[in-house]
This record gives sequence, structure tokens and C-alpha cells, in this order.
Amino acid sequence: MTVEIGEQLYFGDEDNEELYEVLYTCELKAKHYLVAGLSADLEDPNKDPNIISFSYTEDEEGTLFFDELSDEEWQQVEAKFNTYIEEVGQEG
Repeated sequence: MTVEIGEQLYFGDEDNEELYEVLYTCELKAKHYLVAGLSADLEDPNKDPNIISFSYTEDEEGTLFFDELSDEEWQQVEAKFNTYIEEVGQEG
């Protein structure tokens, strides 16, 4: 199962999971990354959405495993995400 833009995933502690929408995915140095925004925030145009990012892997059964990013990884993913946002903005 590859994570797709627009897919909704739950993140957080077991007792406090929140629904996020995948805004962007990319691959860098053979690792998969995603950027997601809190779904409730994305629905409110007057609110800056809470944005999170993770690297992820998948096992043989399709279960996804998420890992926090290092500062260096975040800088690389953020740069690619910002370029993507600029390109999408120019198309619209």
C-alpha cells in the first residue's frame, strides 16, 4: 500500500488520535516521506493547519510504520513540499 495524496490517516497517541489528510508524498534516498495536515484545520480557511511529516515503511502485509524525521530530513522534505505548493499554485 503506497500512501497517496488525499488519503486520510490517524496519528497521535492511542487515546488521542487525530485524523490527518496526506498533502504530499516523496521519495528521497530510497526512503518514503509524507506531509499531512490536520483534517479539521484544513476544512477551516481561516485557520493555519497543523502540519506533520514522517518517513514511512511498509511490511509484507501492507502495514505502515512511521518514523519521525531528523532535522536534515525535514529540511529536505520541506524544500520539496514548498516547491510542490508553488507549482500547484501556478497551475490554479
